[in-house]
Amino acid sequence: MLNIFMSRRKSAEQIYEAIQNLISDRKQRRVVTPGGRRVRGHFPSLKSETRKTRFESGLELSVLEILEVAKFVRNVKTHPYTLRFDHGEEKPTYYTPDFEVLTADGLMLIEAKGVPYLRDPKEVTRHQQIARGLKRSGIPFVTVLSSDLAEWPCAKVVTDLLKERPWPRYGTRALVGGALPGLDLELCTDDFARRWAAAAKECDALLARLMKRGPDETIAAAR
Repeated sequence: MLNIFMSRRKSAEQIYEAIQNLISDRKQRRVVTPGGRRVRGHFPSLKSETRKTRFESGLELSVLEILEVAKFVRNVKTHPYTLRFDHGEEKPTYYTPDFEVLTADGLMLIEAKGVPYLRDPKEVTRHQQIARGLKRSGIPFVTVLSSDLAEWPCAKVVTDLLKERPWPRYGTRALVGGALPGLDLELCTDDFARRWAAAAKECDALLARLMKRGPDETIAAAR
């Protein structure tokens, strides 16, 4: 079984408690709005309690597709809360994670970030503050760069599989813990299940690889 948390001793419950200690009462902005030029919408997900998750960019949509197919991902929430990191006399840093992800091995936060953002010195400083604050609290943090997916050969395969996926009427929660989370095996052919399983393996491998990348390596990769 894939385990990207082998070096981490905190349980999902402990990580969640650490997150609660950082949550700010600052009001979150609305994510999905009818106007604007950015790609916004709702992604149909069997790994969400509401069967749909919000996204506000094409990159976030691509990450949602990977999380939906990844075998070890059990539950996904987008923009779940705003965290606050204090820096003594300096102004605090506020951060709304793009994704809170519950996996077979633990809980982690994921940020989807376009490469140009991390070429801005202010954004680099902000990213470092967030990464260090989460590390101090023992909260796993992964950054997915736009370049990571641009160079990933399985992106189109994942998108196509999700377009073909049979959508069940009932049993969403029961499906999450199945042999292939995110898929109702009773509604698909053996060939489709085989292709989904192969793609799930690639999604798991991608997330595991990015989990091993530290914040300094992420910033270096964006240059």
